[in-house]
Amino acid sequence: MNKLYGFLIIACVLVVALLPQLLEARSKKSSCCSGSCCSSNCCPQQECAPTIKNPVQKLADSQSSQTSDTKAIIREAYGTVAKEGTGCCGGCCGGGCDLSNTIGYTPEELKMFADANLGLGCGHPVSLGYIKEGDVVVDLGSGAGLDCFLAARKVGASGKVIGVDMTPAMIEKARANAKTYGFKNVEFRLGDIESLPVESNSVDVIMSNCVINLAPQKHLVFKESARVLKSGGVMAVSDVVLLKDLTDAQKKDSGLLCACVSGALLKETYIGMLEKAGFAVTIISEDLEVNKKWFNSDALPISSILFVARKK
Repeated sequence: MNKLYGFLIIACVLVVALLPQLLEARSKKSSCCSGSCCSSNCCPQQECAPTIKNPVQKLADSQSSQTSDTKAIIREAYGTVAKEGTGCCGGCCGGGCDLSNTIGYTPEELKMFADANLGLGCGHPVSLGYIKEGDVVVDLGSGAGLDCFLAARKVGASGKVIGVDMTPAMIEKARANAKTYGFKNVEFRLGDIESLPVESNSVDVIMSNCVINLAPQKHLVFKESARVLKSGGVMAVSDVVLLKDLTDAQKKDSGLLCACVSGALLKETYIGMLEKAGFAVTIISEDLEVNKKWFNSDALPISSILFVARKK
């Protein structure tokens, strides 16, 4: 028994004596592949793990590329519409007076501003009656200016209408139309509706006609709308929504994109985004016949909604 105790005492002494050296060796091994190491004279027997790009950043880069591609397709398609005055891809990208007559515009309105009517709408947001004299109004995706000119008549000389469009050819056409029609209270700005070139808390009414569905990042459109609107300000909007999901092939169809279909959201998702951005939403009307009007078909699960969203 005495021999056993003696052996244990010797073992403990050895462990205590060697412990600092063991810890130092372990520290060097574990730190070999730190950011400051991995040189030719440091742990030459080991290979450091490769640096892996942050997966979140990689996803963000991919989404940014897709967003840019989508906007390029839309800009090119609607640039063609502006220059040629004809529809780009069917659907809401064409139809002129015939289509506009079916969505609420009067013959007098269309005749008065014929050069500004490219048949790109799916409703008549100006007709909702929220625009009054002296208001500052912003049109998201103003095109050749039809809705802006109708709104300008309502706001009068004491008000102002600002049209925002990301297509240079559309801005050029709208400015030419404004000059032709003699409007002094309308301004057209080249810009992205996901990042509006408009001051915060400066707008009474935002209107948009079949455009938000084209925006890749719709939550940013609604966030920006809330930013520029005054407290209690409203969005008066007509847009396309989905009644059920599209197929993968339909979602990737660039023709359906510029025809206001493949970029659309499910109706409940769309409304949910608006509410999350701080709006109280009221749907005024819904048109389930847009398939027949645009495509003479019932193949696509889409509808057109006309709604008001008031900033809380």
